[in-house]
Amino acid sequence: MLRPAALLLAAGWAALVLSCADPSDPRGGAAPGGADESAATPGPDAASRLEHLKALPYVALDPGADTSLKGVTKYDRERAWPGFNLHTNDVNRVYLTDLNGKLVHGWQVPVSYQRCEYAELLDDGGVLVVCVDQGLVHLDWSSRVVWELKLQVHHDVTLRPDGSILVPYHTQQPYQGRQVWFDYILSLSPEGKILGRWSTFEHLDALKARHDPSPLDTPPGAGPDPVPRSLTGVDYYHLNTVETLPATPLGERDTRFRRGNILISLRNAGVIMVLDQDDFSILWSWGRGELELQHMPTMIENGHILVFDNGTYRKWSRVIEMDPATGKIVWEYRGNPPESFYSKWRGSNQRFENGNTLICESERGHAFEVAPNGEIVWEYWNPDLIGGSRRRIYRLLRVPAERVLPLLEAHPES
Repeated sequence: MLRPAALLLAAGWAALVLSCADPSDPRGGAAPGGADESAATPGPDAASRLEHLKALPYVALDPGADTSLKGVTKYDRERAWPGFNLHTNDVNRVYLTDLNGKLVHGWQVPVSYQRCEYAELLDDGGVLVVCVDQGLVHLDWSSRVVWELKLQVHHDVTLRPDGSILVPYHTQQPYQGRQVWFDYILSLSPEGKILGRWSTFEHLDALKARHDPSPLDTPPGAGPDPVPRSLTGVDYYHLNTVETLPATPLGERDTRFRRGNILISLRNAGVIMVLDQDDFSILWSWGRGELELQHMPTMIENGHILVFDNGTYRKWSRVIEMDPATGKIVWEYRGNPPESFYSKWRGSNQRFENGNTLICESERGHAFEVAPNGEIVWEYWNPDLIGGSRRRIYRLLRVPAERVLPLLEAHPES
């Protein structure tokens, strides 16, 4: 159970050795090697850091979209991983589509909710839908509300091995003379009852030991004020991922990564962490000086971690696979040139059993699947166009066919 009392926090973080993409590949690839010095960019200035600390909602549309690109534009049936894709329209709809882009089922969130950015599919065909700063909604297959929790939730929701649910939410706290947003992780029963919580604010000292100082640590008047006095709504951590670790060979030999421990992403601090599933103490952290406003770290079946590294300051993105036991990056996808693949905010990544990786370039409303060498084998552009703008996609994730087909057979009317 999560407890608000102070927790003992332990364990260190691994050093990083960078591997680079194959420059000969047209879109990116996987080739371990030395750091790419030509890609190095200066660190962000104070103004940039402050802009990215603002707790502002993500913009829902890409105004520079090429509207000729719609739906599935590439599908290699021999190499693409089979299944169905799940994503939201960032308003109040959830879509389940096949690999041709055809809608096979949809869920309608009550119109009282907007900005529903992520949905988790349940085994019985229901969904848990995260509606930013409004609430978590449990819908059944027919879009009937099973239960709802009105709270300032955001970004993610995950199921634990015992069936309980974890979801992040945030509130403002006075900190160093300002009102600052801090994140919590809420534990819920399968019926939506609150079981406990864990607070970044209450464990700030332990967390700060794992990352570089924030401009928000400097109080107003203590030298040049790094935060404009008129700026409100600043966000200390912006926790954008909470994931329950699966069973892996790494977890069997290293208890820091055992099944059920919690993987989180603290975007504004540029770090990812693993928390103990019982007392939520910090077991491991990584990313200091390497990640830039990252999204969706996820542990894959070999015990490695995929991360969508947005590169907001350098203005190009990458997806990396790193070994948490060594801290080394063992695979990387980037565009060629690097700026051709870029999502300033948001983004997702998912690894399949055949080694392919599904990537969502969220800000462009673009998702694509790449083979291990970086070759695109499936590609999709959100066909939801408003004027000359394309609706962006927070996450697009593939659900195995063996989970979806029984649901479609049980509900032929869908």
